[in-house]
Amino acid sequence: NAEFGMENGQDTGNTNRAGIEDTNSADRTPNNDTDNVKNQSINIGQQNGQVISQAENIDKNGFYQTSITDICRESNTAVGTFYIYFDDKTALYRCLMEDVQREIKDTINEALLKKNCTTRLEKEKEGLRAFVKYGAANHDMFEILWGSLTVDKSLFVDYYRSFGASYIRSLSYDRQELADYVDVDSAAYLFMGINSFLALRTMIKPDLSDEEIDHMIDQHVVPILKKGIFSLDPENDILASRRPLFEN
Repeated sequence: NAEFGMENGQDTGNTNRAGIEDTNSADRTPNNDTDNVKNQSINIGQQNGQVISQAENIDKNGFYQTSITDICRESNTAVGTFYIYFDDKTALYRCLMEDVQREIKDTINEALLKKNCTTRLEKEKEGLRAFVKYGAANHDMFEILWGSLTVDKSLFVDYYRSFGASYIRSLSYDRQELADYVDVDSAAYLFMGINSFLALRTMIKPDLSDEEIDHMIDQHVVPILKKGIFSLDPENDILASRRPLFEN
């Protein structure tokens, strides 16, 4: 869910409509720098996956506190070899974010295929379930993705722009299942927000079990998607209108 019906990151741009789109596909806005980093990511994964693995320590120690020398020492990689694949730490960080995105999409695709989802509502439900559980098991996801704002704002913008474009294409394939008044672009970011903050809830309440997550999604989130969130009772509407948006 955080993105569905998007292409698989290992794909070449063809769409697997049951799963997640490749945000690196050909219909993405061309970006030579990003494409170069993608190729670097593939190469470094083949040559020495330990670099990326150790780069995850950046979110623990801090981007500016972790040196390239630290990363190379922990991954048993020569500094000169590092610079064959990456221009600097920022390029490595982008690669790390792409790695997270691929893992998220693989997790969601696997869940959708396992459940054999056929409707958009089923895809959203099972994708949400998979993403929230992934988030519960990988809290460092937020530190890596949102931490990019302190590294280079463009990393954050590019990540969510890419994810959003992929989600929009996915929703467009199932447009006939959405209400006529639904704007696909807005709906995509709405779903992404639901996914992100329900996953974030597992950081605020880390003792949430898989069963509690299932109950939250099946009994509380899906009914909202199907029926809406607001009451149509005029009296309730009047009472609600007198209250502030946020209460202390």
